[in-house]
Amino acid sequence: MSRLWLLPVLLLLGGCLPGVSPGRTPAETKTIVFPGGWIQGQWVKAWDGEFALAAAPLAADARDDVLGVLYPYSWLRYRSGQLLSDVHLPYKGRWLHARPQWIVGLERGLYDESDGWLDYPATDAVNTARGVFWVGKEALWRNREKLLEGSFVRVLYLDGRVLALEKNDAVFWPGEERIDLPEDWSKADAAEDLYLLTPKGVVRMTSSGFVVGQYPGSFEQIAVSQNGDVWLAKDNEVLHLNKYLEEAW
Repeated sequence: MSRLWLLPVLLLLGGCLPGVSPGRTPAETKTIVFPGGWIQGQWVKAWDGEFALAAAPLAADARDDVLGVLYPYSWLRYRSGQLLSDVHLPYKGRWLHARPQWIVGLERGLYDESDGWLDYPATDAVNTARGVFWVGKEALWRNREKLLEGSFVRVLYLDGRVLALEKNDAVFWPGEERIDLPEDWSKADAAEDLYLLTPKGVVRMTSSGFVVGQYPGSFEQIAVSQNGDVWLAKDNEVLHLNKYLEEAW
């Protein structure tokens, strides 16, 4: 049986849905995976059912039972298909992270629901109870405090600490412990362990740097639920794995 399942093509509805122009079906639009499901075009397939968004979003993430979706100047959150909040953003949105707390990456700065717009030149960030940790300007920062110098490209929250990733290794803060990373990794997410996309597939690593699982294949996106379930995508194909990297459909 194939490891990948092509998402349904809603041919009959494509011409009449908001955000999908006549002659263009949702299968021709971008697919976004998030912890607990995926979005194809404007259609959400989640743990609690299916529903339609007003238009296809730029990005999505989820925490607990709340789904966040990002549009150029809006950040919306849903529970069971019901709109919970609609936040206007001061600059165009680029990315969205849900854990440990919500944070939105903008073309200029960040947006935190508690403090609003933050004028930090961040390329990535995590929002924690100890502050907003972000990478950019060749360093890891906490709010306006420079913590560590390095060419960091991603920052995650793992095992109660912040993990700043470079191309070849990653460093924890506090503690400054380093772990080696697989060669040519491209995307990363974390739950109880660290999960990375590489040209050969998915690699699962412990916070000590030990590889404890691998799944072969070529993927473009990864999203990991708090319980370790993994969602992968390439083009319009989605694959769901459990935390042991076994197929979980």
